[in-house]
Amino acid sequence: MTGFLLAFLVLVFLLGAFAYLAMPAGSRLRRGLVSGAFAVLLAILFFGYSDMLGRPKAMRLEVLRGSVTDARVIGSYLKEGEGIYLWLELPGTAEPRYYRLPWDEKTAGALQEAVERNQSRHGGGVMMGHPFARGWDEEAPKFYALPQPKLPDKAGERPPALTLYQAPEQRS
Repeated sequence: MTGFLLAFLVLVFLLGAFAYLAMPAGSRLRRGLVSGAFAVLLAILFFGYSDMLGRPKAMRLEVLRGSVTDARVIGSYLKEGEGIYLWLELPGTAEPRYYRLPWDEKTAGALQEAVERNQSRHGGGVMMGHPFARGWDEEAPKFYALPQPKLPDKAGERPPALTLYQAPEQRS
């Protein structure tokens, strides 16, 4: 179950409990108005939240992932004077996340430099160090190209010997 669906179900439960407690205290008209308002509010919240899922999240608002040390930059988009948009693959999450950094020429230059270095060398990818770190000094995020991946073994080298597992019923 995704975090969004879980949060929405908790909200439904809380609002439903409120509507249930408020309904017996009035006439049929009041019960109908409370039930109708509850249904409309749930629809607005569901579609409002699902719309927000497609928008970038400000890096400063990320409080649950403060201990992440490195994140892979899958994509980036620079909009001068407005912001730096990043698509990050975080460790321990199945899908990438969309974030927005405020516009900073130094940060944008560091990102462009890491992307160019990655393209000119080997294409292993770009990482962002400590993406959600908080501190007193406003230091720009650190972007860097990944080191070159390990080359395949040479034809003359022998791979390590294979160990085959045999279940007890397969032994003779």
